[in-house]
Amino acid sequence: MPCSLPCPSPYTPRAATDTVLYDIVRAELEPFFAAARAAEVTLPPYVEAELRAFLRCGVLACGFGRARCQACGFDRLVPFSCKRRGVCASCGGRRMNETAAEQVTRLWPAVPVRQWVLSLPWALRLPVARDPGLLTKVSRIFFEAVRDRLRQRVVGVEAADEGVRREIGAVTFVQRFGSALNLNPHLHVLVVDGVFLCREDGATPRFVPTPPPTRRELAAVLQTVAARVARIQKVGADDDLGPLRSVAAARGTFTRMRDAEEADGPAPREPEGFRGGAGVEHAGFNLHAGVRVAADDRTGLERLCRYVARPAVCAERVALREDGTVTYRLKTPRRSGETHRVMRPEEFLARLVALIPPPRFPLVRYHGVFAPNSPWRGAIVPGPRRVHHRDRGRPRASVARCEAAASESGVNAGVCLTRWDWATLLRHVWGVDALACPRCEGRMRFIAVIRDRAVIERILLHLGLPHEPPRAARARDPC
Repeated sequence: MPCSLPCPSPYTPRAATDTVLYDIVRAELEPFFAAARAAEVTLPPYVEAELRAFLRCGVLACGFGRARCQACGFDRLVPFSCKRRGVCASCGGRRMNETAAEQVTRLWPAVPVRQWVLSLPWALRLPVARDPGLLTKVSRIFFEAVRDRLRQRVVGVEAADEGVRREIGAVTFVQRFGSALNLNPHLHVLVVDGVFLCREDGATPRFVPTPPPTRRELAAVLQTVAARVARIQKVGADDDLGPLRSVAAARGTFTRMRDAEEADGPAPREPEGFRGGAGVEHAGFNLHAGVRVAADDRTGLERLCRYVARPAVCAERVALREDGTVTYRLKTPRRSGETHRVMRPEEFLARLVALIPPPRFPLVRYHGVFAPNSPWRGAIVPGPRRVHHRDRGRPRASVARCEAAASESGVNAGVCLTRWDWATLLRHVWGVDALACPRCEGRMRFIAVIRDRAVIERILLHLGLPHEPPRAARARDPC
């Protein structure tokens, strides 16, 4: 059966411990915790769990899966990943690509999509970064303001019919970071560039595109958001910053975390009315809506989804200078010509700590017809055929079976799985077939998952590989 995916390339495992980011975290983790304890600062438990899990990510000595070729017996060891959301650039990249693939193949119908970007006032950023409930309220207010604007732009007799509801679909991606590793929570919202006309009798909804928003309409949306947010939360109170403020308060190591001020300069003054070229600004809020993807541009849509779901840390931008300071390359140069952020290692770790999302803090949220409880979701969201296994003891679908099911349903391989597995995602994104045997080009499959410490050590010693789990460097004597 012909494969719909590009010709696979040879697979090269990543070296998880050979990055500057890993070296910095390993060397500075214990001094960072020691300085916090000396300053009587209590870090949230999820922070320490995140950083210690990052040191075990991709390390064979911490456990692995064993894949074997059925033809020649070649073995490949695949280490476990930490699956965290804050520091690990590898797991963040995997989550980014999987989210984008899921969005394109299982969620978005063939309709145009527009990106709305909402930046928050300075006084609101720390409370929103700490409180998931406040973030939910802000994202809901913004979605309702955009929905009202799109509903008003629909004209025609059918739209005015009492039996027709005008609904939209949107997905909010929460980004907690700026380009300089500063704490800057803001919302990237992908919205259908139009309205679904949904009938109460259960008929298939019809999509009606709407004209692009004008600057005056953007200003009206922004003024509505600012007024509603001001009613639900009084921002700027020092007692609402929680653990983020305590992290920033420890001695000289954690001098006050003025990430946004250091990275972007002083807070802008509130303008009269609105201003801006590509976007508008009002009461500290900033709104852009200039990026649009056509209905038939699925590649562009997946690229946009990757951008809005990207991880906070890019390991390739981290460098260590001879004097011990850490540099982080900015995505775009500042107006002053600055291209890198230079900081001490403890300040670098403090920035990473602030970017780690708390537990039960979803970074992707669904609204409108895309919400799980929407009565029109089943009629609008494309539903590719999946391979269901009713018997729990049966293994997941292999790549070949996934491709066969995809060929029958006319969609890309991988969508028949309940979740994109590691090998299928690598082949979809990079064109790399990780389960192809490098000796005989046969197929490999996983035969065991090794977690027992004694077995791990025996196998790695036999192969001549490092068998000791990584340990963080000891805290230095402050004297």
